[in-house]
Amino acid sequence: MFNHNALNSARTHHPHGLSFTSIFHRCKSMKEFKQTHTQLIVRGLPHPPPSLRPTISFSSLDPFGDIDYALLLLLQPSTPPLLFLFNTVIRGLARSCHRSKSVSSSLLVFERMGELNLSPNSFTFTFLFQVCSNFVYFDLGRLMHCVVIKNSFVNDVFVRNSMIRFYSVSSELGDARGVFDESPVRDVVSWNSMINGYLGHGDVSEALELFGKMPNRNDVSWNSLLGGFVKFGCVGDAYRLFVAMPQRNLVSWVLMISGYAQNGQPKEALELFREMQLMDQEWTPNSAILVSVLSACSQLGALDHGNWVHTHIKKKHVNMDSILSAALIDMYAKCGSIDFAMQVFSSSGKKDVSVYTAAISGLATNGRSREALQLFEKMKVQGISPDGISYIAVLCACSQMGCIEEGFKYFASMSSIDGIRPELDHYACMVDLLGRAGMLEEAENFVASMPIMPDAVIWGALLGACRVHGNTEMGQRIGNILIASDQNNDGRYILLSNIYAESMKGKDAEEVRKAMRSRKLKRIPGCSLIEVDGIFHEFFAGDRLHEKKEEIYLKWEAIVKQIKNFGYKEETRGVVFDVEEEEKETIIGYHSEKLAVAFGILCTKPGSMLRIVKNIRICNDCHSAIKLVSKVFKRKISVRDRKLFHHFENGSCSCKDYW
Repeated sequence: MFNHNALNSARTHHPHGLSFTSIFHRCKSMKEFKQTHTQLIVRGLPHPPPSLRPTISFSSLDPFGDIDYALLLLLQPSTPPLLFLFNTVIRGLARSCHRSKSVSSSLLVFERMGELNLSPNSFTFTFLFQVCSNFVYFDLGRLMHCVVIKNSFVNDVFVRNSMIRFYSVSSELGDARGVFDESPVRDVVSWNSMINGYLGHGDVSEALELFGKMPNRNDVSWNSLLGGFVKFGCVGDAYRLFVAMPQRNLVSWVLMISGYAQNGQPKEALELFREMQLMDQEWTPNSAILVSVLSACSQLGALDHGNWVHTHIKKKHVNMDSILSAALIDMYAKCGSIDFAMQVFSSSGKKDVSVYTAAISGLATNGRSREALQLFEKMKVQGISPDGISYIAVLCACSQMGCIEEGFKYFASMSSIDGIRPELDHYACMVDLLGRAGMLEEAENFVASMPIMPDAVIWGALLGACRVHGNTEMGQRIGNILIASDQNNDGRYILLSNIYAESMKGKDAEEVRKAMRSRKLKRIPGCSLIEVDGIFHEFFAGDRLHEKKEEIYLKWEAIVKQIKNFGYKEETRGVVFDVEEEEKETIIGYHSEKLAVAFGILCTKPGSMLRIVKNIRICNDCHSAIKLVSKVFKRKISVRDRKLFHHFENGSCSCKDYW
């Protein structure tokens, strides 16, 4: 509330300016500053220069300040030429989010300094280069470089460091290196700025070479290079650097754990997180680490680990912002626990588009597509605008239900209602929608009508549909297009080969395999993970490496005998090799998910749920077999393949055999 008594007291003390300064220092918001300033003017109390310092500082630098108000005060004719005030406003302009206004206003303030014969100092130029760097305004930066030379600040280490950063973000690494090499004095910031310049443009080797020459390094030096390695997928190099660090701080752990999670090495991310937990330092994992750990749990389907993270969040009262809420929902959904995911969604405080999208996507991939669409409509009613990722989740939901009309309605509303231009991922969803429904000609016509060139994902979706619906002629045509565009992708050859095999064209299938062998391409093997008592067990087709291999194989053979009594017969159409039918049954009999199921039944309590994650699409035979296993052994079995979840229970699957 405005303090009138303080102003009345100030009337008798203003010659020294002490009371005015005190009044302004007590202001806590831009509104209070403006009210105080207005009252001073209305009451005819010309406040002295010291009172401008807190007003301009708050207006310029506080996140809730008003840079325009600071400029208005600074450029008044009555404002004394105090260098601190001018530097503060330039610094505030560097933090602004308005590019053209910040650049033009900075130049205006600098010109005003010249009119007042106010000599700039090193801070002036440092803040001016920050403006040029933050808004990538090259012409003004070049001009300031000339002014720096003219004013003899070219050897000031702070100014040089800001120039190095300016040239680096302007993609002028040669100029940045020139300033660096010519610097008579280089501090650790100089080296870090140049290293970050190289890393910002993907030149990891040059950054590493410069890092090796550094006379002194600080945490920023190590973490910058570590972050660069992670960003460009050099996770092995990142880990070697991480191990070599003389002292690891929380930032380095965040970078390394997130690096593993983002680059498809979730097991390593969780192992490193466990190592961090065992350290002597009393570090509490922050939100950034927990999001990365949850991402790793999502990739692995590691529900036990994910539950631990959720418990930790509640115990330590970690702030559940929208990013962490979305990560937690995504983890539960991708571990097949969609009910828990929706509980987290319901309890989330502020729900933004990322939280809604995580829930919508989770419902869709877990066979609850109708609920996904209902939640999408609810989000829009709440006034939350969907983004492109939200629409991908919605189109996937339509695809998994086979709702052609609804899918096209949503696809049209993207641009017509929400102003979102469809991208390749959205077009791929539409091709998948048509392809799943067996509308292969319509799907091919849709691809031909696209306003952008189709990529391998779109052609791959159509090729997959050709296999499911047995369209050999179109499959051959699409497969050859894909192979011609990328001769080193093993998946294209495998799909085309399987199309031939399932159409009883074994010779054609073998020709495709020969072409694959001639190019020395190796097939990515099917792999299934199952978590039992917090430990991951990994299986490949025909795997003989597990310590319990004999028991596992005997168990699966016993399972097959039982489910055959309920009508199970091996599906052998997709086996390419020219072998007897009995041998074909053996080939498909030990797919990775079957071994994982056998291990789960062997090592868990009767009636407990099995959760399996597979890296490729589940085959027809495994799908049929596991449906019967769920019925005969009274088990709920969740299998997450490359595309969606299959929740098996009492002989049926959540996908309704439509996948």
